[in-house]
Amino acid sequence: MTRVPQPAPGPEELLIRVEAAGLCHTDLDILAGRYPAEFPRIPGHEFAGTVVDADSSYRGYIGARVAVDPLIACHQCRNCTSGYQNLCTAGQAYGAERDGGFAEYAVVRQENAHNIGGLSMPVAALAEPFACAVNALERARLAPGMKAAIIGAGPMGMILSIALRGWDVHDVTFADRIPERLERARSFGATRTAIVDRSITDVFPTADFDLVIDATGRPEVVQDAIRLLADGGTLIPFGVCPPGSQINLDPFEVYRRQLRIIGSFSLNRGIPEALRILQRSDLPLQELITTRFALDAGAEALAAIGGADTIKIQFDPTIAPAAQ
Repeated sequence: MTRVPQPAPGPEELLIRVEAAGLCHTDLDILAGRYPAEFPRIPGHEFAGTVVDADSSYRGYIGARVAVDPLIACHQCRNCTSGYQNLCTAGQAYGAERDGGFAEYAVVRQENAHNIGGLSMPVAALAEPFACAVNALERARLAPGMKAAIIGAGPMGMILSIALRGWDVHDVTFADRIPERLERARSFGATRTAIVDRSITDVFPTADFDLVIDATGRPEVVQDAIRLLADGGTLIPFGVCPPGSQINLDPFEVYRRQLRIIGSFSLNRGIPEALRILQRSDLPLQELITTRFALDAGAEALAAIGGADTIKIQFDPTIAPAAQ
């Protein structure tokens, strides 16, 4: 752990005392150089905390409990004015181009901070990954009563399942290779679960899902997932496949059956809706956070990402560092 000076808020900025900050595979990609970032940098793009200082025009925000939207858009480029601020051509992000939430304090723009109401800080820090799910599901044009399948019962699979309830989609089937993950999915309301030994098409011989979401990021799974769609169905390749990946696709089949394959990158102004989903949920959301680490346990926290017995991992800056 490195000691740095406490930051100070600039114009239209807030100083947040961070109380929960989540980790995900994007943090590993940033560390490995697979995701664009500027160094040196304090990572962390999933965080929540209390406003303790502010630009003079925003002193009224002091004391507010907020979750942070990490994306910083220019609001002027073609993508921004078309409603795709997540695709801003000059975009930046806290935790990548600007210092993020893996610290005791973080400075963010006022417009990037959203009141969390009565949510606990650990649950509020889930708003960013939930907002990524919101972006995908808004693009999917969901309807109540749809039949959905999620391939991959890891952290984002679980979050997508919970978010689907916000659209009254409750018939959700999970497929995964790891029994422990499927057991957890059942505890969060999965209608059905299926162990995958080889191909998902072996498990689901009938194409009858209105919506299929890949949460694995494996190209071969995405290719097989298309075969699970009912006529008129939608596939969301939500998991992050390696750049340059390829799949075989029959355009005639897409045409004949009116299939939809939609992309969804990051979040797009979805933190408020994500917070509403979290606030309305009757599920034990706190159980999504399986481990919390002190800031000086960075190596252990990063190594825990992707474990079969973990969902979301968070830093808690209020935990005292280990004695030296």
